[in-house]
Amino acid sequence: MSSKFYTSKPMNVFPLPSHIFIVSLILAGLAACQPTVEQTETQTPETTTNMLQHTVYFYLNDDVTPEEQEQFESGLKKLLAIDEIHKAELGVPAQTPERDVTDHSFGYSIFAWFETMEDYEIYAEHPVHMEFIEKYSDLWSEVRVYDSDLIEVR
Repeated sequence: MSSKFYTSKPMNVFPLPSHIFIVSLILAGLAACQPTVEQTETQTPETTTNMLQHTVYFYLNDDVTPEEQEQFESGLKKLLAIDEIHKAELGVPAQTPERDVTDHSFGYSIFAWFETMEDYEIYAEHPVHMEFIEKYSDLWSEVRVYDSDLIEVR
């Protein structure tokens, strides 16, 4: 069969090598998935309203032993496992430079987030919370509590 349109050699319809063409298709697909400028401008940070953040700083007595401190920390972890707490964080003083406005004298800090005031009230009267206070209150010289209504979380 002799036809000027028939060839036994496959025709290359793409002017680029196949691997470059495939990579180009993948990149074009990824670019198509990106938000437009308008979409990006209208997106706002994740906001959580009507949440309560319960922040507590524990100032431990100077004579607390390492064993007592370890038990206290375990008690805090148990306290922060109460179901009504939406999110919890446990911290110790950071090794940041001393400044007039910093306070590195506390032993531990907790941050507990509650979705509703009812959740907070359940936590406040929870048996694990009451047991923690009864069991460990002799280890601290002072407790500072700061409760905040969250207006933005990023």
